[in-house]
Amino acid sequence: MIIAPGHTLRLAGLLLAGWLMASPGVAAEHEPPFSVDFARTQLVDGVYQLNAGIRYELSPALFDALHNGVTLVFEVQVDIHRLRAWWLDAHVATVTQRYRLEYHALSRLYLVTHLNTGVQQSFFRFSSVLAFLGELDAVPLLDASLLDSDSEYEGRLRARLAVDALPLPLRVRAFLSPDWSPASDWYTWSLR
Repeated sequence: MIIAPGHTLRLAGLLLAGWLMASPGVAAEHEPPFSVDFARTQLVDGVYQLNAGIRYELSPALFDALHNGVTLVFEVQVDIHRLRAWWLDAHVATVTQRYRLEYHALSRLYLVTHLNTGVQQSFFRFSSVLAFLGELDAVPLLDASLLDSDSEYEGRLRARLAVDALPLPLRVRAFLSPDWSPASDWYTWSLR
């Protein structure tokens, strides 16, 4: 078979895409691997604080990547909007919490670093890591003085794996396969 010079690159791209999609660990159609179970806010000393529960599950491909030296960054994004009846909701604030997860094969420890604060914690069991990441307790969101007392506000929260933190060769997979870019649906609740 003779392939014209201009078609060689196109054929190589199609073969690469087919190989990436046929890789083991491609997610079947089921509920999202990350999901927000609940989110609520409470006013403490003039600051709205977030309490939330998130369920994380890693695909076999991400689990293997973690245990082979790939650092994973989990991101929790919270958007606050002021509700308006006759126009689009007004964006008030976005708060993002980022957590870096590393596995150290020599010590067999998982190290979680909260990238916003620099605080590190280590864990022996992977299930403990997921439980820790899934519990957000009293996370400061915004000062109550920034909100109008006569307006209604809504919070939206989602959890995702930060694709931009993956090594460059794995980002291609992340754009082609949901196994490499898991994200929850947006969870919405009334701020107050």
